[in-house]
This record gives sequence, structure tokens and C-alpha cells, in this order.
Amino acid sequence: MRVGHAHRRYVPHVRGHLCRASRAVAAIGAFAAGASAQATDRRPARDDDPPSLDLAINHVGLSIGNSRRHTGLRFNWRDEGVSRVNGINSTFWMPGDSPRGEINGLSLGLIAPGAARLNGITVGLGGIVAGTSLTGVAVGGVAVLSHGRIAGLTTGGLVVTADGSISGITTGAIAVMSRGEIKGLSVAGASVVASGGARGITLAGLAAVIQQRLSGVAFGGLAVVTEGPLKGIAASGLGIAARGDLSGLSLSGLATFSSGRIRGAQASGLAVVAEKDVSGLTAGGIAVVASGDISGITSAGAAVISRGSIRGITAAGLGVVADGDVRWLTLSGGTLTGTGDASGLMVGGYRVRSPRVTGVAVSALQVRAIELRGIGIGAHTDVRNQRGLTIGVYNDARELHGVQIGLLNRARNNPNGTRLLPLVNAHF
Repeated sequence: MRVGHAHRRYVPHVRGHLCRASRAVAAIGAFAAGASAQATDRRPARDDDPPSLDLAINHVGLSIGNSRRHTGLRFNWRDEGVSRVNGINSTFWMPGDSPRGEINGLSLGLIAPGAARLNGITVGLGGIVAGTSLTGVAVGGVAVLSHGRIAGLTTGGLVVTADGSISGITTGAIAVMSRGEIKGLSVAGASVVASGGARGITLAGLAAVIQQRLSGVAFGGLAVVTEGPLKGIAASGLGIAARGDLSGLSLSGLATFSSGRIRGAQASGLAVVAEKDVSGLTAGGIAVVASGDISGITSAGAAVISRGSIRGITAAGLGVVADGDVRWLTLSGGTLTGTGDASGLMVGGYRVRSPRVTGVAVSALQVRAIELRGIGIGAHTDVRNQRGLTIGVYNDARELHGVQIGLLNRARNNPNGTRLLPLVNAHF
């Protein structure tokens, strides 16, 4: 009985301890579960804090690794996600994506340093890659590439190319190419190509191709071509072509062409051709041709041809032909023909022909005009209305108001018996 009584007294006591123990175990289990869950949900290191070994205070000092922000000396295998680096930055591999990255100072790369903006001195044994801008001194062993603009002194072992503008001094062994404008001095072994025009000095071993305005000095070993006007000095071994006005000084081995006006001093081995006017000093080895007027001093080995008027001093080996007037001093080894008035001193080896001739016209064979006011000299002078003097072997005037001197002279408006006379004929 005592034992049973003691047992009844002990059981509630044990039960209380068991309850308290169970609650403690539950609490420990809950804590362990929470800790486990917390350990399971722990996130990896943030991209803003990449692994790097930094001996720095407030990001100033020495950094080894892909630190996002640093000022001082920084060494990294591969730049990616860079925010801002100031000082000396050295990388060894191709850059990753740094859409807002900026590197200022000295940037060195065994393969290719790169960021969105590179400012200062940038040297890449393989090349250089800039996202939005490259400013300062840039030297790329193979290529310099910018998806934005390039400004400063830039040298690419083979190519320099930009999706934006290029300004400063730029050289490439093969090409310098820009989707924007090129300004300054650009030198390429093969070609310089600019979609937004070019200003300054452009030198290309083969061709300078500009899709808009070209101004300054341009040289192409084979060609200088522009889709817009060309203004300045241009020289090419073969041809110069402008889809607009060409003004200034140009020299080409074969041909110079403009879809607009040509003004200034132009010389070409074969021809100078303009779809509008030509003015200034112009020389073509074979021809000078204009759809408009030609004025100034013009010479051609074969012909000077104009659909408009020709004015100034003009000389051609075979012919000078104008659909308009011919004025001043005109010399032709062959024919001199104008559909308008011809005035001044005109010399044609074969013929001088114009509806109205005013001044002095000289030809070895023929001077022919509807109206002559002045002096006409040729083996055969054929004039409808003569006011002045003609000298030739045979002079023929339908209406004479002046003097004819030649072997045989015919004045059709003279009375019978004096219409055809030897040596001299006259009518006043």
C-alpha cells in the first residue's frame, strides 16, 4: 500500500518533467530548423562586391581581382561589371560586359582592355574595346574598336573602327572606319571610310570613301570618293568623284568628276567632268566637259566641251565646242564651234564657226559666221553679213559692209561686175 501510494505521488511529478522536457526539445528543434532554413536560404555574394584582394582604404590603394570601384593600382585577370577605376589598371584577358564602367588613367591589357568609357592612356597588345567612348591616347596591337566615339591619338595595328565619330589623330595599317564623322588627321594603309563626312586631313593608301561632305585635304592612292560636296585639296592616283560641288584644288591620274559645280584649280590625266559649271583653272589630259558653263583658264589635250557658254582663256588640241557663247581668248588646233556668239580672239586650226563672230577670228581653213563684226582670217571665209575685214584665199559675203582681201573675193550685195573681184573687194 505504501508503495502504491508513493507511485501515485511520483507519477504526476515525472509527467511534469516530461512536459517541460518535451517543450524544450520542441524549442531546440524549432531553433535548429530555423537555423537550417536560414543556412539553406543564404544568397551568394552580391555582384557589387566581387572577390578581390584589396590593400586599400575606402577603395584607394592596391587591388588584385575584379573590384568594381578602385583608385590607385589595380591588377585583374578579366574586367567585368566595372563601375569606376582611376589610376593604373592592368588586365590579361578579354573584357566582359561593363555597360556603365569607366576607367580613367593608364589602362593596360595583354589581350584587350575594355569598358564603356576609357579615358587617358589605353594600350592593348591585342586590341582595345570601348562601349560608348574612347578618349585620350589609345594603342591597339591589332584593332581599336569603339561602339561610340573615339577622340584623341589613336593607333590600330590593323584597324580603327567606331560606331560614332572619330576625332584627333588616327592611324590604321589597313583601315580607319567610322559610322559618324571623322575629324582631324586620319591615315590608313588601305582605306579611310566615314559615313558621316570627314574634315581635316585624310590619307589612304588605296581609297578615301566619304558618304557625306569632305573638306580639308584628302589623298587616295587609287580614289577619293564622296557622296556629298568636296572642298579643299584632293589628290588621287586614279580618280576623284564628288556627288556634289567640288571646290578647291584637285589632282587625279585619270579623271575628276563632280555631279555639281567644279571651282578652283583642277588637273586630271584624262578628263575633268562636271554635271554643272566649271570655273577657275582647269586642265584635262584629253578633255574638259561640263553640262553647264566653263569659265576661267581651261585647257585640254583633245577637247573642251560645254553645253553652256565658254568664257576666259581656253585651249584645246582638237576642238572647243559650246552650246552657248564663246568669249575672250579661244585657241583650238581643230574646230572652234559655238551655237551662240563668239567674241574676242578666236583661233581654230580647222574652222571657226559661230552664228555671230565679234573680234578676230583666225583659221587655217575656214571662218564661217552668219554675222561677222571685226576681222576674219582663213583660207575660206564664209559670212552672211560682214561688217569689217576678211582675209583669205576665197572670201564670200552675202552682204558686205567692209573690205575683202584675197585671191578671189565675192560680195553678193555689190552691183554686177563688182561682185566677184580678185585681190580686193569692198562695199560701204
